[in-house]
Amino acid sequence: QEMATLPKHMQPVDTADYPVYKPGPSGVPKLPQLVGDWGVPLPGSYKACLTMVGPDVETACEVGKPWDPLGLSKLYDRNFDFNGNMTYPHVQWLRESELKHGRCAMLAIVGIFAQQSFHIDGYPEAPWYEALKACYDNPAGIVGFGIAQISAFAMVIEGAYFPKDSWIGQMDREPGDLGFDPLKLAKDAESMKSMQLKELKNGRLAMMAFMSCVVGHYVPGSVPGVSALPRESAAAKSSAFCGATPASSSDLPSKTAARYTTQTILPSLAWIKSGVKPSELQPTELRALTLAGNDVLIGKTEAGALFCVGNLCPHIGTPMSEGADVIGDVIVCPLHGSSFKVTNGELIDWCVSPPVIGPLTGLIVEKKNLLVFECRQGGFLGSGEVEVLVDTNAKKAYEANYWKGLLDAQGKDDGTYY
Repeated sequence: QEMATLPKHMQPVDTADYPVYKPGPSGVPKLPQLVGDWGVPLPGSYKACLTMVGPDVETACEVGKPWDPLGLSKLYDRNFDFNGNMTYPHVQWLRESELKHGRCAMLAIVGIFAQQSFHIDGYPEAPWYEALKACYDNPAGIVGFGIAQISAFAMVIEGAYFPKDSWIGQMDREPGDLGFDPLKLAKDAESMKSMQLKELKNGRLAMMAFMSCVVGHYVPGSVPGVSALPRESAAAKSSAFCGATPASSSDLPSKTAARYTTQTILPSLAWIKSGVKPSELQPTELRALTLAGNDVLIGKTEAGALFCVGNLCPHIGTPMSEGADVIGDVIVCPLHGSSFKVTNGELIDWCVSPPVIGPLTGLIVEKKNLLVFECRQGGFLGSGEVEVLVDTNAKKAYEANYWKGLLDAQGKDDGTYY
């Protein structure tokens, strides 16, 4: 009587309607132990995997042979070799999980980079790995509304598109198919398959990227490139793996203090001849040189005005001489399309190409102006070579700390090297 009052989907089913499988090795009939309005489990997980999009594209496996070294797609079929209890999931459930995690990871990785460049008033200012905790700690105002909005959206999606029966491979839709295509990108079966593969590959890449950010944060230096993401700096500590290095006695005078530690190498500006005459340069032509340790780029604007800028792009040090374009009085980096005024180095656009990838690479590097050098035409009445005003001590100042450590390691830190 109590069971009769339960909702329909919780009512026990008539097991007589279910197929009875042959007894297993233990002699126990493999009768599906299911209740409610769930579907009937049938073997065929691995066969279903062969019909899915993208199980073999990441490792260049032969067509039709999924890359599954752990045999996860075959575990479901092993349920029928035991007692019929659906202990292991069907490949439908695995693909649904992969797509769901991939979509969350794509949102997460975009949020990590966007959070460094944009801030909505009212939300706490915190690094990405503390942002959610900061929101829950102070849910007042717009913060609480945002949390409620995200939670409600997740509940609606999970409720409306619950992957019912995916564990046993009897879901009434394709894994991950929510019917959401407002831009009509999938015009036919071929384009649908192409878009499914793109989503799958980007989701896998995003999951790896997100885990790289997490590991790079908790284990600094373990992931190349991730260390460029903003993070709180920790106090440097000496490694005690081979024993802590004892502190030097303050009573002993440092032999290199005057040369390397306390002395500041000041700039020494001088006009250096470049060996290039203005008449040798055509409008928009560029010429890369190294003058007293400074990488410079001499050129002319479209109007024929002479200029000199640093040859390395402030983004990631790309040589401007390797294909930069001069448009009017603007120079454009050949790699990511950053553009600068050649007259004062002012930044105009930062990492605009290629689409998506360029702007993402620009998020991890602070925006900077291009270095500009003063230049003039030497000789009598300006008939000589182009001369550039550079710091002749730039190279020495840059290398000072390097040489100090090198000479100290060799026991030659007596200050006589310079």
